[in-house]
Amino acid sequence: MNELVTCRDVARTYGRGVGAVVAVHGVTCALGAGDQVAITGPSGSGKTTLLHLLARLDSPTSGTITWPGLDGRIGVVFQGPSLVPSLDVVENVALPLVIAGLREPEARQQALIALATIDLADLAESLPEELSGGQAQRVAVARVLASSPRLIIADEPTAQLDSAMAIRVIDLLVGVATRLNAALAIATHDPEVAARLPENWTMRDGALAC
Repeated sequence: MNELVTCRDVARTYGRGVGAVVAVHGVTCALGAGDQVAITGPSGSGKTTLLHLLARLDSPTSGTITWPGLDGRIGVVFQGPSLVPSLDVVENVALPLVIAGLREPEARQQALIALATIDLADLAESLPEELSGGQAQRVAVARVLASSPRLIIADEPTAQLDSAMAIRVIDLLVGVATRLNAALAIATHDPEVAARLPENWTMRDGALAC
């Protein structure tokens, strides 16, 4: 497998002493190009912490995480609203590209292409407050597509959506990952969502069975 990220005996503890919380412990896993994984488990089982570690949003307390084949960006889709309220849709999609150093006209063009690819071009000039929850999450997927990441992390991206829109958003994520040959990891409580991905990992009490 062309591994993009590997975890070896990874643990993440928050706090110290008697108040310490062990969110993740003893996790060993790997994701390669094209892998598509649903991470399931009850609330508090460590799913979000593991995703943050994989996405470089957090660092392990012990163990090692490496990204041996990750020669590009990591795309992240969060559970709640993640769009900048003062920017319109195309500006939100282009923002990570601009931050990465791409000139604004080129970033805007890539953003428009991404929006058109997943049938959102008509929302390009809308503000986030004018979008439904489902539309906002689809824009977040477009933002990932525009950045052409090698690794896509999604933390409960359908938690605030109805079942029909949830499946639509998951199918978009799977389609984007397939198009880019990117690794995809989605945390979810929804068994119907998990069933849309070919591989399932289960977390319980901070430990991963994969």
